[in-house]
Amino acid sequence: MNHEFDILAFAGLSADSSWVLDEPVVTEFRIIFTEETFTPEEIAKAIANFAEEPIDVEWVEENPWAIRVRVPSLPTDVILWEEELSAEVKSQEGVTSGSMLAMQTKLHPADPLTHFTNLMRLFGSLPFGVHSICDVPTGRWYPMNVIEDLFFQEVDAPEEVLWLTRLIEAPEDVEPEERWAWISTHGLERCGKVELEMLGVPAVLSTEGVHCVDGLAALTLEQDLPQVGQNFTIGHGLNLSLIEVPEALKMLGKDMPGHDERLFRSAVLTSENHSLLCPLQTLELLRSSQTAIAKTTRSTNRRRSLAHQNWDAFLEVAKSVGQGDHAACMVQVPWTNNDESDAPREYLWFTVDCVNEHNIETTLAHQPHVVDTLNQGHQETFVRDDITDWVVLTPVGPLGPSDMESIELFTEQIQS
Repeated sequence: MNHEFDILAFAGLSADSSWVLDEPVVTEFRIIFTEETFTPEEIAKAIANFAEEPIDVEWVEENPWAIRVRVPSLPTDVILWEEELSAEVKSQEGVTSGSMLAMQTKLHPADPLTHFTNLMRLFGSLPFGVHSICDVPTGRWYPMNVIEDLFFQEVDAPEEVLWLTRLIEAPEDVEPEERWAWISTHGLERCGKVELEMLGVPAVLSTEGVHCVDGLAALTLEQDLPQVGQNFTIGHGLNLSLIEVPEALKMLGKDMPGHDERLFRSAVLTSENHSLLCPLQTLELLRSSQTAIAKTTRSTNRRRSLAHQNWDAFLEVAKSVGQGDHAACMVQVPWTNNDESDAPREYLWFTVDCVNEHNIETTLAHQPHVVDTLNQGHQETFVRDDITDWVVLTPVGPLGPSDMESIELFTEQIQS
């Protein structure tokens, strides 16, 4: 379940501008082409053809060449130059020949995901045989088929493409479950935000720690972080506060990872009232599956769109699963206590009991936290347009609308 609410309004706080950078750090791409050579004039012409509008081009350097390109539909200029396609990159990406274009720009902090997506579409469409694109800040290589699947669809790409969440565990000379984790984002700075960290996390709770950091990272794209030391919530019972790195390091154990020098500005997630370095109660609550992190409006819309697109496939697997003991199908539905537009909305999960020709019959799977007009076990009938998300709970884990290949395989297995 999740809730649609403003973190700051919910907690009665104000934003802290100190968590917002004066301007984003640069973003760089490396684009591998299968064609051996290209000229700056050819690159500029291809960009203008894709943009379908006149562009401005100026030379930054002539030998080796570098050009600045201004595309009116992009919020910032891009600088382009050719780089050698090294033997190491060839080996890593499985290419034997070709060429490589380098790109540098700054993402628009008001909507970095749309800007990033448009850049991927632009450079993924250049007519020189695009093999793959490397997003340098995260180190991710996107093959062309993945670029098409993520960035050339009607639904938005997930916000997580903008950053990488790193997990480091230590010390190495103890059993894995006895280690401590350091979790940190890398990529939010290019969105105009500080990076996020969580320190002193017991290794057994590292998965929940990553979910917590990723969840808050996504929320920062739609709203600013609260002030230093102030309590806030990212979901029912999921209470946190933020402190600066120097204060966090004073609380960090000697054997715990995270004492490294930072080359970036970051905020550290701690328990409410920052009494504990690690928000243990929040992570334990996440682990219990009794609550969930609030989703961004963009993420909710994306999930809704995918859920609707793949509704027929979900109904097919729901019919096959039925009332079996080894799998279950659930749907998510937004619910309010009344019809007022500003009423708190809670996203409730219902278990599918029966699939009919035009609707599904369901049972509320949990006790609501915000909605007080329903109780666990309430039965309700829904149609597709009521649904914002769905999930198939299988023996190997939950499968959602973005896992269609796995769902099709699972359906074949239970039908055979």
